[in-house]
Amino acid sequence: MRNFRKPLFLLSIVSLIILLACKKENEEPQTEFDKINNWIYANMDFYYFWTDELPGKPETNVNPENFFESLLSNKDRFSFIYDDYEELVNLLNGVTLESGFEFKLYLEEEGSSNVIMQLSYIKDQSPADDLGLKRGDIIYQINGQQLTTSNYQSVLGDINSSYEASYRRFNFDTEEFEDQGTFNLTPIVFRENPFLLDTVYEIEGKKIGYLVYTFYSPGQDGSYDAQMDAIFGEFKAAGVQDFVLDLRFNSGGSETSMKNLASLMVQNVSSTDLVFKKTYNPQVEDLILEDDDLGEDFLNVKFSNKAENIGSQLTSGTVYVLTSDRSASASEVTINSLKPFMDVYVVGDTTVGKDVGSITINDEDNDANDWAIQPIVVKLVNNNGEDYPNGFNPNLVIEDRFLVLRPLGDINEPLLSGALAAIGVLPARVDIPRSDLTTPVYSSLDEKEYNGKFLLEKRLK
Repeated sequence: MRNFRKPLFLLSIVSLIILLACKKENEEPQTEFDKINNWIYANMDFYYFWTDELPGKPETNVNPENFFESLLSNKDRFSFIYDDYEELVNLLNGVTLESGFEFKLYLEEEGSSNVIMQLSYIKDQSPADDLGLKRGDIIYQINGQQLTTSNYQSVLGDINSSYEASYRRFNFDTEEFEDQGTFNLTPIVFRENPFLLDTVYEIEGKKIGYLVYTFYSPGQDGSYDAQMDAIFGEFKAAGVQDFVLDLRFNSGGSETSMKNLASLMVQNVSSTDLVFKKTYNPQVEDLILEDDDLGEDFLNVKFSNKAENIGSQLTSGTVYVLTSDRSASASEVTINSLKPFMDVYVVGDTTVGKDVGSITINDEDNDANDWAIQPIVVKLVNNNGEDYPNGFNPNLVIEDRFLVLRPLGDINEPLLSGALAAIGVLPARVDIPRSDLTTPVYSSLDEKEYNGKFLLEKRLK
């Protein structure tokens, strides 16, 4: 599937890269590693945001992953390289071999070496969904092995093929965890839909929209962006007066989808107002400004006029956003882009602080090179010139780290109830829930290819 176009900008830029690479090489590469690493260096030399910090080109007859890592600035937390471009494209579109759930690992109790796997959410129409697994289920054995701090990494490798797991589920009537026996599951190549839940509540005479969104992707041929428009069309038709956006599981994704979402919520703006402004390294920015088809409009991303926009219906002029310590990148850009135009009330945990974006670059001229690089190329600020290198601190701090997890959408679920209390349709909690689990040992969200990514729109002259 080679449906990704050349990243950004211009064919002339690509030609310039080739010329630069040729000038820097006095002799033909001798190995495939040389060819791949010369290609990596040429692209990084041109596109990389911190290109002025690139070292003199190291030895090229080495593993490309090591070569790429040797080029990165110490300011860079997010650039990465991947050894299979086609697979990366699938992963960035939510397609992967999986069971159909996301999870966190916690110590069973302080001082113990035993680890429990808590299911954070179940994906619709996945193998886990078919088995009836639920958010909050606790897995404690996989293929008969108790998860521990010393074996969990190897045991997690077992869930990439058919496996058996033992688990418990909390019974809200008895208020106890009950053994559910075992289940057998075979992972499949699965396409995750980022819309986990959307609904409208009517409480105390107010209509409140609620959306759980897990990653930003336009989908194949824009199908997910179209689904987003349809959901907001339903919110608008229902007459929602307040809106809660749940980004606690969302660690990033597509620029186009982020712009689309912000345009559906924002209040009192037009297509002349900025969603955000991009800043590139000087050589890239100069070429953008010189190009008649790009220019200032490419750097200054503006809101779209959307018929489904609900901003004018939000009586408080506020969007309520649920976050976690893994809400990052496009999720943070969404918050930042709304702030100049309306209030954003955040419930949850401090976000990651990723105010930079990347592009996917693959080598279309060398069929033997399957590598792709995802370098940081741009810094982002909102209409007021504000960035967020330290993330966003919540107005109401509630860390989503509880042994008992209520279903998403339950108005008593702590983060959602916090937002509903802020809206004024539930009593404010005097006993704000405190996390009753230890710090996570591991989270499956950290391995998602969207983690910390803001994927820029691709353009070709």
